[in-house]
Amino acid sequence: MKAGIPIVAAAVFAAAVAHAAEPMPSFELRAEGSLPLQYLETTTSTARQSAITGAPFGALSATAHLPYDWSTSLFASAGHDPLGRFRDSDNTFASYGANIVKRWGALSAGASLERTYFYTGNFGRNSSIGNDVNLFTRYGFSPNADLKITPAVVGTMRLSDDLDVQRYSLGASFDIQQRLIGNWWFITMPRIRYSDYVGDQAGRRDLSISTVAGLRYRFNDNVSFTTLAGAENRMSTVSSQRRDRFIAGVSVDFDFDFARWR
Repeated sequence: MKAGIPIVAAAVFAAAVAHAAEPMPSFELRAEGSLPLQYLETTTSTARQSAITGAPFGALSATAHLPYDWSTSLFASAGHDPLGRFRDSDNTFASYGANIVKRWGALSAGASLERTYFYTGNFGRNSSIGNDVNLFTRYGFSPNADLKITPAVVGTMRLSDDLDVQRYSLGASFDIQQRLIGNWWFITMPRIRYSDYVGDQAGRRDLSISTVAGLRYRFNDNVSFTTLAGAENRMSTVSSQRRDRFIAGVSVDFDFDFARWR
């Protein structure tokens, strides 16, 4: 399975490109990243832990835009999650994968494969590996030029390296951006996720609810400054897995299209 994920990802990419040979697809190389400074606090029934981290986040994707509004991508990312996102672990990670997406105007739906390595601290010991199969859909709309709303739904099946299912998850989110004045925007991102575990953790079911809110200043289309705070509550049938998390911080974020060609 360790060699299987990149082979399958490459096969998805190749099959999608071969699906429509005329006209020739256009290609795009994109990079995004974040330089954050954030405070993290995690509270469980037995302990409270806090940390300040400045670990960056970076991602690179290569996308082929195909006829009939299809696209497919190879992507990789690493670091600490950008400010405002909650993973199962507060530590660093590295991941890679591929997706295929179909668009109908503002609506899109697709599937992706992703392999993720989780590390303790700042790329310390490898603590676990996740292989995720995702089905997702999102809809981006703007009632006016100063308001952007993007609801999304994603279903995930996580597999072990032996192809044993570890859990099923279903999540929904709303990303909302409202211009206040000039280049200042108010942002908020409520999310909910339900997870049902099988195998060694059969019987465990989690419900995570989170929200973050803050301000974003857009210097231009590529660079912005963000400050926000948020919290997550995870309820679980396993008492040791119940927790509350709080984050607050600032970050400088960038998003660049390095190349686009046909």
